[in-house]
This record gives sequence, structure tokens and C-alpha cells, in this order.
Amino acid sequence: LEFKEAIFKLADDFGIQVPIVSSTQIQQNYIARDFEIIEKINQFFEKNLYQESAFEARNYLKKRGFNSTIAKKFHLGYAPNSYEALLNHLRNLGFSDAEIEGCGVIGKNDKGKLYDKLRNRITFAISDRKNRLIAFGGRTLGDDLPKYLNSAETEIFKKNQTLYNYSNARKAIFDNGFAIMVEGYVDAISLANNGFENVVAGLGTAIGEEHLKQLFLITDKIIMCLDGDNAGIKAAKRVLEISLPLINSKKTLAFNFLPNQMDPDDFLKNYGAREFKKTLDEAVPLSKAMFDFAVADLGLKNIEKLTPENKARLELELNTKINLITDSASKKYFNLFVKDALFSIGRPQNNFKKNIVKTTILPNKKRNNFDQNALLILAFLIKYPELINYRDNDFDLREMQFEDEKLSDLKELIVNLIDENCQNIVEELEKSDFKLYNVEIKNIFLLREKIFNGENIKQKYRLLLLKDLFAKVERQYLENLNAIDEAQAHQNNAPNQKEIFDYKESLQSQIRELEKEIL
Repeated sequence: LEFKEAIFKLADDFGIQVPIVSSTQIQQNYIARDFEIIEKINQFFEKNLYQESAFEARNYLKKRGFNSTIAKKFHLGYAPNSYEALLNHLRNLGFSDAEIEGCGVIGKNDKGKLYDKLRNRITFAISDRKNRLIAFGGRTLGDDLPKYLNSAETEIFKKNQTLYNYSNARKAIFDNGFAIMVEGYVDAISLANNGFENVVAGLGTAIGEEHLKQLFLITDKIIMCLDGDNAGIKAAKRVLEISLPLINSKKTLAFNFLPNQMDPDDFLKNYGAREFKKTLDEAVPLSKAMFDFAVADLGLKNIEKLTPENKARLELELNTKINLITDSASKKYFNLFVKDALFSIGRPQNNFKKNIVKTTILPNKKRNNFDQNALLILAFLIKYPELINYRDNDFDLREMQFEDEKLSDLKELIVNLIDENCQNIVEELEKSDFKLYNVEIKNIFLLREKIFNGENIKQKYRLLLLKDLFAKVERQYLENLNAIDEAQAHQNNAPNQKEIFDYKESLQSQIRELEKEIL
């Protein structure tokens, strides 16, 4: 607790009267009124959630997997699509316009007229560290911008000092020994609902130094689990710089980067709580994240073949970050980590890329035709390793690349395992970073068993390769068709559409002939 809160807590526990001067008493009365109006607003929002007009809001929460029990636990509600429904409700309860304007949920226009700021939005009640309601966030159900809107700051609500779900998460943070920090309300509720109760969230604004300090008061470890999109990566970089002056030999921070631009809620729906727990266990340490971000920011592509000039640039960038660290022991070992990493790059005996620069590889559940066909090609290769040297006028398996870069990496791993005469490729993949892809390959073996019979193996394989090529050519044709008109085609020297079309038709003809031959 803060000093003042600690005084009143101890005094109350031991029955000691705390002397209060009159001005302080008046201020406390005002603050008590602030808490009261927020409580009444919450009751209004919660009641509205179960009205007929909130059907869309309830449907949204249902799709997110949130039932009425969760709604009550987290004080979820609905702000009706009205400029004055809440305003009139508060007036009817006896609150003055000055009190209403000061609650942060009611705005005032240029003409001095009060109005409801949250309209047609799902509301998320925000509590302080004592679990007292102090503000609200609202997610629009329409096209209004911004998508998320928070109460204005008030005497009892300061955004840079407030974390969503903090009061609920505090005990779980103690029990688990670390805090999970996410970007939004929905992610926090979803994680808590899946057993990760040690989760807090920012309030739609940038995560700041005070937020991290607040968490470091109750735990020695914070795992940042930000969205996997560009905005999430940008936020992670900012958090990294903010955290460097705060860490020490006890206080640490790590990053849990989720694949395919997923947020935690998406990941849980696709892979479940068990896989999410694994990602937490494999969270990227601050030192490694610092290194990886520096490499990315400098645009260094081939980490194993850095020139001395680029090594010098990288070292300068990393030293700039390390100089932000105030703890002497942490600074010392961050320096050693960077020196070891830079020294190891490009050396034959180094395992740096394998052991240090390592990211969790996860498949994208939203498979397109390219990926489905690529997985079938790889399943064939696992089933019939002799296809490893397949080559004809159109294809060379060892050289081919898939649309999904991760699937190309998986192919390279399978090729290496075959070259090493591995007797059980599926078992080896289970131990690798591609184990979740392995689940999909096993499903292919189960669901498409007939295609793997021992007849016409090479013809079937060429058919798959032709279909993969056809899909790529067809996409190129459609992209050109949609992106350019005839005039632009001449101006930009775009590929001749007729040539692409003829090639596409030729591939389709080959596919039909081969299918007839196999049948």
C-alpha cells in the first residue's frame, strides 16, 4: 500500500484513531462521493446488459466465450446507444451536474451540454488496488472510433497508475511467482477464465514505467504477452527500454511472442491453455529480446554472416540499450552476453543461432490451399523418404520453396533427417520446434489414408507439386488482374496476362491428365 493507505489500514486494524484536519475530512468526503457515483454507474451498465437492447452485446460476449458468471465477476455491462440515458439516471439519483461531470464518464460539448460518452459499447469496470471501482472502458459494437474508449482521468482514476484486473490478480501473482501483462481487457478476462489468474492489462494506452514499478512491488518477474502484430512488437520495444532501468539481479522481465499476429485470446481459442502454458515457459528473456530487436531495427538479415562493419553497428546499438541499466550486476552480465553473442556469430562451433536466437514455431490455424497442399507434400515425403531426390523438368524437391516460410523451414528439417537416415521422422519432429505442425501431419495420415497407398507414388507426388505450382500461378494471374488496368499494364511493364493465363491453363491440363492416369 501507499504510505497514507498503510497508515489508515494499520489504524483500523488496531482501533487507533487517526487525527484528521477539517480540510482533509472535506476532501475525503468528496472522494467518497466519487466512488459512490462510479458504483451507481456500474449498476446501471450491468443492468442494461440484460435488456433487450443489449442483444448484440450479449452475443459478442458469448462468441468470446464469456458467460453470465464471468460477466458478473468482471462487472461487464452495456452502455445504451443514447446521449442522455446515463445522464438522466444519475440526475434522478440526486447527483449534481458538477458531480456527474467529474465522474469521467460524462462529457460536455462546446455548448456546455452534458452527454453520455460511452454509447452502444460493452463496458469493462476498472478497479483500483483496493478493488474499488474507479472507471470504465468501453468497446464499441458499431463503427465508432476509437474501438476502445476509456473514462477520463479523475481524482480517483489515473491511467498511468492503474492496471486492469490488478486487485483480482494480486494473490495469484504472489502464488505463481510472476505476473502476466497483456494489452487489453478481453485478453485479461480470457486468460483468467482459462486458469491464468495472475494476469493484468494496460488500459488501451501505452504501458508505462509506473505500471512496471507497481508490478515489481509484488513480484520479481513480469512476462509481457503482447499481441503478435506490428503494434504489439512496437509496444514490446517500448516496454523493453522502459524496463531496462528497473531490472536488477532479482527483478526480471521476459516477452511471450505469439505467432501469426495472434493475441492471447486468439491463441487460447486455437491451441488451448496447455499450449499457452508452454509459451510462458519458453518466454524470451529480456537480454535475448534486446538482441533480436537490435538485429531487426538495423535490418540485418543473415545473422550468421555479419560483416565486421555490421557487427560494430550492432554492438553500438546494444551498448546504447545496456547503458540504460542502472543495476551494476545486471549491466555486467548483459555486457558479457552481448560480447559472447557477437563473438560466436559466424563461427563453425557456435550454437548461438540454435540456442540463443530461437523462436517458438507455431502453425497458422487458418490454413489456405497453399499450406494444405504443402503439408500433404511433406506428409508424402515422410511416408516415402525415397522421394527426397525427386527431380523432373519442372521440379527439384530439394530446391523448392513453399508460400509459408515456416513450412519451407520444416521441409529443410525433414530433408536433413532423411539425409541422416533417421528411422522415425515423426518422432523427431515431435521433439522439435515444429511439433504443432506434426499434429497436422498426423491428422493428414489419418484422414487421407487411401492416398498414401503404395501405387503410383511418383505420379501422385508430381500431381501434388503441379497443384502447388498451379495455385501460385493462379494467384499471380488474379493479383495482376485486380491490380492493374490495361493502361497501367503498359505503363508498368506488367507481365503479359495472356502468357500467364496460357501457362495456368497448361498446368491445369497436366493436372487433369495426371489425375486420369492415376485413376
